[in-house]
Amino acid sequence: MSNPSLAYEVLIYLNSFYFGMFASCELSIGLLKAINLRYENHSLAKESTLLVAFCILETIRIVLGRRGALADRDWRVILSCILILPSIAEVIFLLFFQTYTLKLEYVLSSLMLALLFVEVWFCIMFIFTTCRPVTYD
Repeated sequence: MSNPSLAYEVLIYLNSFYFGMFASCELSIGLLKAINLRYENHSLAKESTLLVAFCILETIRIVLGRRGALADRDWRVILSCILILPSIAEVIFLLFFQTYTLKLEYVLSSLMLALLFVEVWFCIMFIFTTCRPVTYD
């Protein structure tokens, strides 16, 4: 039987690198769109606020996941698993509900969404193995 906590830890490690690239690209693209495109009804401020909130939330989630001891069933890892859901919602917003979305953003957000869904799968498996009683064979 495979160890889902190890797979989840590897995915968090990979996500820490991809998220750094994703956040810097999204912030740069947001700055480019703010300079070159016209927004109405304060939608630029709303989208910028959501992007910064996503960056903060995802950073907290990755730090909690990497600092938590997965073998010790730490509360930080469980909280990191729960924080995947708002991260998925924010990436879906970036992918489908922005005023202007570039093709590069479609690619980057789709990859981020795929990585988050794989993390959700292993996170669910990790939580189910955490809830099992400990047996010493």
